[in-house]
Amino acid sequence: MAPPAAVAAGEAAASEDQRDGKGRRRRRPDCAGAGARILSLGVQAAVMAAALALFLLFAAAAAILLLHLVVAARAFRNQQHGRSRYRVPETSSSPPPYASRVGLSPADLRLLPCFAVSTSSSSSSPQLCAICLEVACAGERWRALPACGHAFHAACVDRWLARAAACPVCRAAVSVSMS
Repeated sequence: MAPPAAVAAGEAAASEDQRDGKGRRRRRPDCAGAGARILSLGVQAAVMAAALALFLLFAAAAAILLLHLVVAARAFRNQQHGRSRYRVPETSSSPPPYASRVGLSPADLRLLPCFAVSTSSSSSSPQLCAICLEVACAGERWRALPACGHAFHAACVDRWLARAAACPVCRAAVSVSMS
């Protein structure tokens, strides 16, 4: 064991190293502590850079996937509606099949035969107008279509035939005979 005087001298020397002449504590530069701090900051910076790179990678992948889905959905929607930006337009002069057909003119409608509903025919089996869903009453004006024989209120079927020259029930073409 060391003599007590040597221990006291060692403590005094240690205290002299830590204190300056005015009694203030002096810090000794710790080279190992500064290097560890720099290394720690470097590791933190590397980890943050790696995390940021992964985030940007996943964000870019998600953006590319979203862009692909938008383009595919738009192409599918255009295909469903029968139109395409890249299709060459047709040069034929015939109207497309989806074009609306024109109905009969008022002069053609006057040429179609009409009849009045009698009291005996309405009581035996009530006739129903398929356009307005009303039952035939005695004395009303009805029109029977020549092609198929379906009968309707004259006012109801005239409005229909002005838009489309076909029977509202069976879609048979209605033609006016000039006799």
